[in-house]
Amino acid sequence: MQMQSEVVEEIIFGLESGILFGMASVISKMGFLFSEQGFSKVVVPVCISISICCSATGFVYQTRGLKHGRAIVVSTCAAVASILTGVLAGMLALGEDMPSASVARLSLLLGWSFITAGVIVLVCSTRLMGVLPRPIRHILRSNLERHHNLRRSGSLRVKDTSPPSAVIHASTLHHLITSPAKEKA
Repeated sequence: MQMQSEVVEEIIFGLESGILFGMASVISKMGFLFSEQGFSKVVVPVCISISICCSATGFVYQTRGLKHGRAIVVSTCAAVASILTGVLAGMLALGEDMPSASVARLSLLLGWSFITAGVIVLVCSTRLMGVLPRPIRHILRSNLERHHNLRRSGSLRVKDTSPPSAVIHASTLHHLITSPAKEKA
């Protein structure tokens, strides 16, 4: 149950930050549209300020999600939510249309479907491993272990725990430091 609540938390943080990022872009565009329609020029800086606040809050939520969860889940959910929020708000609030060509519309919907399916597979990957046939699970686990062992091999540096030290010979320091008496001479 703990693992499931962690996944839900990762998704929620990602969605919250993504929605805020998407709204930030829509709000800034609204400021420019209001300016073009004859509203006061003060509207643009106000909308940009609100957009900056939305983005900053989105970064706070995303950072909290990254602190408590997996980066790949939080970041992917944030990206998907940002795209969907921007598109939906653009269509509903700004009156933008979906592509009129059927191939372009189908491509857009297929892209969204693949992204959503990818997020679902990413989040449910540990449960999906249990459903796969045993030979495929064995292959995937051995590849994962091989990859993990390669990363732990000698190619990575071991962190030096000794205190930092620097030895500088006195002759080097002598040439670098000049005394006031030598400068006057």
